[in-house]
Amino acid sequence: MATTKQIVLSGYYGFDNIGDEAVLFSILSLLKKEIPNTKIVVLSNNPEKTKITYGVESVNRWDIKTVAKVIKQSDILISGGGSLLQDVTSSKTIPYYLAIVKIAQFYKKKVVFYSQGIGPVNKSFSKTLMKMIINKVDGIYVREPGSKALLQEIGIKKPVEVSIDPVIGINLGREVKETKGAVQKPAVGIYLRPWQNEVHDENLLESMKEGLGELIAKGYKLYFIPMHYNQDREISKKLQDKLVQSGLGKASDIEVVDKMLSIEEVLDYTASFDMIIGMRLHSLIMAAAEKVPMMALSYDPKVTGFMKEIEQADYCIDSDKVTAAMFREKLEKLIDNKAQQKEELIKVFEAKKDKIYLPLNKVKELLK
Repeated sequence: MATTKQIVLSGYYGFDNIGDEAVLFSILSLLKKEIPNTKIVVLSNNPEKTKITYGVESVNRWDIKTVAKVIKQSDILISGGGSLLQDVTSSKTIPYYLAIVKIAQFYKKKVVFYSQGIGPVNKSFSKTLMKMIINKVDGIYVREPGSKALLQEIGIKKPVEVSIDPVIGINLGREVKETKGAVQKPAVGIYLRPWQNEVHDENLLESMKEGLGELIAKGYKLYFIPMHYNQDREISKKLQDKLVQSGLGKASDIEVVDKMLSIEEVLDYTASFDMIIGMRLHSLIMAAAEKVPMMALSYDPKVTGFMKEIEQADYCIDSDKVTAAMFREKLEKLIDNKAQQKEELIKVFEAKKDKIYLPLNKVKELLK
């Protein structure tokens, strides 16, 4: 009787970040559909919750002894997706994820980078470590051309293929459910996050205020969706207060969805909106998956890169440089062209959907 294959999945999982959980949800959905009868073990910050949520085995990502044991028992390690290899948020991030890869290589296990976003990488130590370990990886798939260029610049000689973020395929075969307390139409979803410091955030909120007030005057209801609940809820409430205190909208015009949402709830909300304004990368990816017109507030090259990838760079603003006039201008353009953008998103999805399967096909190949 054939031995059951085992896959270990490493990423930023179990931290209640909807974007990264959506990555996990999407990868697991495809693995279960395309490679049935395979045992999957997820390295998680909250293994019990991960087990219950996704119906897979899970171990504590910080328990390196147990992590090494499950990797030793496995056939393949999947690293990704998400922005795992970057040293902006912490200098420990790259060493951690590459240490997991190194354990797999020590036990002579196959390793696949699954649609990762690479960078920014600023420290020479990070680059040296990446060059040393990634050149021994069996399959390298990144989610946009900029990540491929950065790996090649660092000195990665192995072939690097550009796939696409797995969340683009999150709605394959999925039915949209009506959100609880149904969204009042017309509606705009807003997905903010804090970034850098209070000066940046204050400038961003002030720049958005008047444009959002004009949306309310046109009859739109605003819904703020926190994707990383504790962080995003606070900045969303600040902007809600600014709008009400400035007389640009009533409390009934603006709703902060004040609870920790599941992935499917975020997807259902997103699909219900006429358009979205997204700062979180995966709010934009979910909107693209649901063919919902969007405008991006880019705080990171990965956001700009994604908008270029889906051919919507004209609707992207740098959050560091945004002004009230710039925000209103982009917003008016989106309102005027949202039907056209929806058609463009449908065409882009059809043209790129095969890329969703590139890393998956490599995993299937290596398991044989």
